[in-house]
Amino acid sequence: MGRYTFPAFKTSANPRYVVVWGLQWQLIDRGRLEPGTDLSAAMTAVIERLHGEGWQVEGSAEYGFVFIRRDHDRRLLMLTPRDPYSTPNQAFSPFR
Repeated sequence: MGRYTFPAFKTSANPRYVVVWGLQWQLIDRGRLEPGTDLSAAMTAVIERLHGEGWQVEGSAEYGFVFIRRDHDRRLLMLTPRDPYSTPNQAFSPFR
């Protein structure tokens, strides 16, 4: 029986985005990653950059997201296939 691997860091033929959200889902920062990018290395590079700016990581980013904090400010750093600037509906609606 094979081990399950979480899909967040699997190489993709589509772009991915590294997004920083406020705790009420305010978009703070967004970076586009080209298809075929080493997603784990990209996430590590973003974490290192934020650490250099004084942010502390609150855990492991092994699932493609991690909370970061600086002083009393807390944010969510997330790796996602969805462009946060995309305007189409993000959820299914049974009323359409």
